[in-house]
Amino acid sequence: MDGMAVEDVGPVVVSLLKSPEEYIGRVIGLSTGKLTEAQHAAVLSQQTGKTVKASKISPEEYEKHSSPGAKEMAAMFRFYAMKPDRNVDLTLKLNPKARTFSQWVADNKAAF
Repeated sequence: MDGMAVEDVGPVVVSLLKSPEEYIGRVIGLSTGKLTEAQHAAVLSQQTGKTVKASKISPEEYEKHSSPGAKEMAAMFRFYAMKPDRNVDLTLKLNPKARTFSQWVADNKAAF
């Protein structure tokens, strides 16, 4: 599953606006790295000192949860299952300071 911190998107937009002729009409899939669910859990466990385990749940099962945003999260997981095209190299060209998931978790440990 690809990912990128929302806070790192702004500098990408600035880069795109500075070079419109290069990017107009292109679809750009942003990502700072691709990790499996188990790898995400391992990063969270390592960085926070808490045990985090990846669980296998289908989007349909997730959608049945009554928690806020469950349907939206299920839709996101369905989208990820389609393996959308993402480009880490281009993402880092557009924002060289964009953080990996591990870096983002380290920067936000207090939230966990």
